[in-house]
Amino acid sequence: MCESVSDTHENIQDLTLLRRRFGHRLARLATLWRRDIDHDLRRFNLTDATWRPLYYLRSLPQPVRQTDLARALSVEGPSLVRVLDVLEKQGLVSRDVDPDDRRSKLITLTSSGAAMANHVLQAADKVGSRLLEGVSDGTLRECLGVFDQVWAALQRSREAEDPDPEAGRRVSSESSERAS
Repeated sequence: MCESVSDTHENIQDLTLLRRRFGHRLARLATLWRRDIDHDLRRFNLTDATWRPLYYLRSLPQPVRQTDLARALSVEGPSLVRVLDVLEKQGLVSRDVDPDDRRSKLITLTSSGAAMANHVLQAADKVGSRLLEGVSDGTLRECLGVFDQVWAALQRSREAEDPDPEAGRRVSSESSERAS
């Protein structure tokens, strides 16, 4: 039996609205999730801008190129430089010249930075545990599967825009997965 043109149009509209709701909810949840982590980290005088680099630095193999960290955080390089200046003054990170590329900086957690990053991971884990309480392992895995499909689509889209994958180093999906 063939669908009528109006049924097809309604299905497309429903799918468009469903995708729109998904995107809106995903963005809103990410914001609120990070806000909860911010709240838990106030006692350490950390903000979203300062705890997120610590989180990623703790989760990624070190040292991390500054450009790769900026990419992982989805921030522009100059914005990250200002944050790294703050973190370096607090003794939480060190920046060294990359011996393979003198134009690049390598970022490493100091011992104080690693201890603070552990507090960040604990706060993030606590928020995750609280917000995902009652969500079954199967549901969580299914949701992660959807996220993986969205991630892959984003990667394909980026590769289509930048056909030279060697132009600039990218943080691999595996590294980003460990950090998220």
